[in-house]
Amino acid sequence: MPKINQVDHSIIFHWRNYENETLIHNHKMAKSYKKRYQRAADVQNTLYRFFGLIAVVSSSVASTLAWGIGESSSSSFIDDENNRSLIISTITTISAVSAAIQNFYKFQEKANNNITTAKAYAKLQNKIEIVGNIHPEYRKTNPNAFLKKIHDKFDQLSDSRDELSSRLIKYLYTHEDDNISYLEKQHDKYKIDNDEEKLEYSKHTISDINIQVETDTEEEDIQQ
Repeated sequence: MPKINQVDHSIIFHWRNYENETLIHNHKMAKSYKKRYQRAADVQNTLYRFFGLIAVVSSSVASTLAWGIGESSSSSFIDDENNRSLIISTITTISAVSAAIQNFYKFQEKANNNITTAKAYAKLQNKIEIVGNIHPEYRKTNPNAFLKKIHDKFDQLSDSRDELSSRLIKYLYTHEDDNISYLEKQHDKYKIDNDEEKLEYSKHTISDINIQVETDTEEEDIQQ
């Protein structure tokens, strides 16, 4: 049930344990997905630069070796030139294959998409933290409306993001501390705060909520 804030006489909502636990769970998910897609983008950018470097270097080496072919007709020179031609052909093939791998696997495009996804999860994480940093007894955010908006946003991102390899997620993109939320310890502290400490939280709710609304005009109704 909403009540009146004794500091500024605004409406505030009391968040129950289940709602706080759901908020923490959503924070863990947002943080975990953000880290996962950041690492995926880093790996794909690295692969793009790696194969690009191979293509450029091998092409340059092939061009350098190509100079001077056919300047003599002696048999020994012809044998050397044949060997050089074979080497040039091999290096040119490496360059072409590297460029083809870049284009076929679309490392740069996938990296850009994953960076966009990571930023979206980071924005979602920030919204959750803004609410989570306020004492549960002094939040001006309707828990049902807020949690529903967060759930809908997760669904939206799930539908639009690029899916990552489950094996890479397990062995490369996931770290143990990804699923740790500082809000968990913070809420344990909230439970033992005295009335004066709780009242101090209420003095910061106006500016905190305003930050949340202003960071995303598309979701201004998240407070309703």
